[in-house]
Amino acid sequence: MSTLMELAVVLVLCPAALAIWADARYPNLRPKELRRTTVHLGIGGLLAFVLMRPLLVGIAELVSGAAGQAAAIVAACTVITYCLTVSVWIVRHAAEAMRTDA
Repeated sequence: MSTLMELAVVLVLCPAALAIWADARYPNLRPKELRRTTVHLGIGGLLAFVLMRPLLVGIAELVSGAAGQAAAIVAACTVITYCLTVSVWIVRHAAEAMRTDA
């Protein structure tokens, strides 16, 4: 397996599986209202598009070598998992809306 493929697995598939597991395991964490889910969507967007790059640059400046790479991957996986969890919540809200409308 190539390094790029391994990185894709670590940064996409693993957080996606973790997000689905967390939503199934802890359903009480899921916001009941769409408004709260939208707030989480905004927070996820802020984390992913505004704060992620400075966070990774800061980690690279503070920690070098393998420990810095591991810390950067952990930070990226955390943000990606949160964003994917919010995506699962949005899909659940959409599915519930479709059920109630039918």
